Amino acid sequence: MWNNWYRLHKGKLKKIAVLFLCVAVALYGLCFYMSYKAADIFNQVVAERQLFPGTVTVERLTATPGGTVSFESLVWNDEDGHRLVQIPEGQFTVKVRDILTGHIGTQTIEDVTLNQAYIHLIFNDKMELQHIKKAGDHQSSHPKDFIKVTGPKSNRPFNCHVALHQGSIEAEAPGRHFKIGDVEFSSDIHTKGETTIDLRAGHFSGTLDAQSLRIRGSLDFKPETPQYNLSLLLSDCNPRSLGAGLDIDDPATVSADIRGPLYAPIIDGTLKMDRLDITALVFTDVVGQVHYEQGLLDVAEVTASVFGGSMKGHGQVNLDDKSYTADMTGSQLKGGIAAHDLFLRCNVDLDLHMEENKSAGTKAIYGDFQSGPGRYHNVPFRGISGSFAQGGKTLTFRDVVISMFFGDVSTDAFSIVQGKVKLGPINIHYKNGKRSRWGKNGPQPVS
Repeated sequence: MWNNWYRLHKGKLKKIAVLFLCVAVALYGLCFYMSYKAADIFNQVVAERQLFPGTVTVERLTATPGGTVSFESLVWNDEDGHRLVQIPEGQFTVKVRDILTGHIGTQTIEDVTLNQAYIHLIFNDKMELQHIKKAGDHQSSHPKDFIKVTGPKSNRPFNCHVALHQGSIEAEAPGRHFKIGDVEFSSDIHTKGETTIDLRAGHFSGTLDAQSLRIRGSLDFKPETPQYNLSLLLSDCNPRSLGAGLDIDDPATVSADIRGPLYAPIIDGTLKMDRLDITALVFTDVVGQVHYEQGLLDVAEVTASVFGGSMKGHGQVNLDDKSYTADMTGSQLKGGIAAHDLFLRCNVDLDLHMEENKSAGTKAIYGDFQSGPGRYHNVPFRGISGSFAQGGKTLTFRDVVISMFFGDVSTDAFSIVQGKVKLGPINIHYKNGKRSRWGKNGPQPVS
């Protein structure tokens, strides 16, 4: 039966076999052609080097009939030999129609995926990439020779999706330098319209150090100057890394919105710290509102707990001249906790000022305090007042006055060094007008 069926359909089977063979040859030929054109696209861009000056090399290029081009070991060095991009492997999808017609441009690429890539971005003070040529970079005066990638007048627009997996990004601008690891990045890029961004990253170091980074939102390229519309989350950020004299390693979390023009971002959000240790002062549950603009980081409406009481304040960090100032007001602080002496029982209000300028080499922490009535070793007093200043790990108190039922007890200075109290001479002013002084040799009358 099989032999009869085969004899009846032998001619058709041969035709089908020939057809499949022709299709296979055609697909192989198309793959070969696509790979050739993929290499041709690459060589054309490298030869012209209009957008990406320097040297670009790749070890292997392959393509599929659907327009997907895979590559391995792509390296881009600038004209001085510095590494800008290194991609072990990746792929991009191109418009088949552009390849067949030969109309190859910046919009030929529709999708890009990069795996474990290293990307080095260098910006000027206007946040323009320095290794992508723009209008004015060429000697030709003809308008068509000018290159503009973004904005309504763009003549080299990009419209594609870009994904970066397990990559690393290094970015620098005047006065700023960052390195970001474990980057997961996805973006729908439209350089004449709105570009969406979704970035998640691990360790973030450089001008600012943090354990993780998240940025989501968009960049609007429709205006002449692109505008930010992003949300930012920095986790476990180290204030010391700002280099403004903040000798603080306690981690902070910042959640904020980024607005404004591309070259001058404006950041508004919230700062939170579980703990803030400034030598003799230990704050907990710190919350404040942050505003960044033109190199100035303002922190306002700060609240915190300290020594069993509460603090409110504000401050400013200047990232350009490496300085900071902070003013705080404390209410109902526990005197025994502050003085490291549990026999002291009273509530204290204080004003605190902190400042440092790394460029000028100056630093100051000082303030004053006033307590309500309390007890010390079961001895009652009506109040304590004075001023204080901190130098290194030493907290020095001056003009301290303790109001007692019999008069005022005062001292010119006592200090807390490494948690231990060092007391100077004590002056007693009695209500009847008499005075005495207590020192190392005991009480001494004062005329």
